[in-house]
Amino acid sequence: MRFLVVLPPVAAVLLAVHGLATADDGKPAEADEQHQAGQAAPGGELGATLYATQCASCHGVTGEGVDDRGPDLIDEGEAAVDFALRTGRMPAANTTAQVAAGPVRYNEQEIVALVEHVGAFGDGPDIPDVDAAAGDLVAGGRLYRLNCAACHVASGAGAAIGAERQASSLMSSTPTEIGEAIIVGPGAMPSFGSFTPSDINDVAAYVTELQERDTTGLVAFGGAGPVAEGLAAWMLGLIPLIAITRWIGSPHEGRDIEADEEQP
Repeated sequence: MRFLVVLPPVAAVLLAVHGLATADDGKPAEADEQHQAGQAAPGGELGATLYATQCASCHGVTGEGVDDRGPDLIDEGEAAVDFALRTGRMPAANTTAQVAAGPVRYNEQEIVALVEHVGAFGDGPDIPDVDAAAGDLVAGGRLYRLNCAACHVASGAGAAIGAERQASSLMSSTPTEIGEAIIVGPGAMPSFGSFTPSDINDVAAYVTELQERDTTGLVAFGGAGPVAEGLAAWMLGLIPLIAITRWIGSPHEGRDIEADEEQP
């Protein structure tokens, strides 16, 4: 009889303990499901977190863009995002002016995560596989002079192109960044959709050669190309020549005295 009296309280305690255990197990299980869902998303949990905290305020939660703050990223693709992050153009401090290259803000793992996350928004171009070593220097030089030199100048040093815009220097661009720029057309630069992978390799090979080219002459003048260097040469040579010419043609005191003495 005593056993029957004690049994109900014991059973109640066991049921309560089981209920607490079930409740405690539910929260970790739910958190684990959320964690796995975040890892399963493109870019993983890291990409989603970085985008939500550092990109969404300007580009929208799903990349749809925000008026007067940032463009949509839905069909930009991985190439555009990778280029912007690796050249330090994003995140941008000022969205009203041309976004210029700057210090890279993210490490390699963060860049890869963000690229995968944003690339999944739409169906934009992928990161190109560029092999500068396989490119043809002659063909690359021809393509560069026809399509690139007008803005980036013959030496690749970049120049102002009007309307407060600047064609950036290519002196530190990697072959992949060159290929991404050709495909995407960042900023004021047009995209060259007609370029084949072989063409991109050729241009990358030529730009790499420009980067490694030794500077000849007295000074490089910033690598600004033949026009600026020719002007500097004319100025440095012409001014002394004019001074010497004026000195030769000017009357000299000793010569005038000698001429006066010879007169009858």
